[in-house]
Amino acid sequence: MARYKNETALKTLGLRIKAYRIKAKLEILDLVVMTGFSYNTISDIENGSETSISYFIGICFALGIHPKEMMDIEFDIKSTYSLTPDRLEKSRLTQRIKALIQNGYFKDPRSTTDVTKNLIEIHKLDFASKNVSVILTRFATTNILNVTKKGNRNLYSVR
Repeated sequence: MARYKNETALKTLGLRIKAYRIKAKLEILDLVVMTGFSYNTISDIENGSETSISYFIGICFALGIHPKEMMDIEFDIKSTYSLTPDRLEKSRLTQRIKALIQNGYFKDPRSTTDVTKNLIEIHKLDFASKNVSVILTRFATTNILNVTKKGNRNLYSVR
């Protein structure tokens, strides 16, 4: 996966930092003294280069600006990629199965088929029981659910 870099945001933040520094009548060398960061680090940040959150916070503190105030910028809020429908449904299934666990549904042992039918009935969804099986197995391996065998079927219950 390629390294992520939002150049527009970095440039905007760099310009804001520079504007606050100039407004405070400070030079980069003053920030060097106040932060202990190198001249190049501060200059690079003002020019929109990649930085760590710690450097950003340190510069904000030196300027007497809360980082959230510095971040008060209009951005187009949008994820780089969208979840696939399959991934989104798996996330929803996980949350729905967690709710069943919390509501006591697994006090009695339940099979994957039982859980799938229950979820389809409650949420009016169409999904594969294999997705439910994977989630139940994960809950069993993390000791949230207990698994027992009845013939060739796994039964899941609360520990």
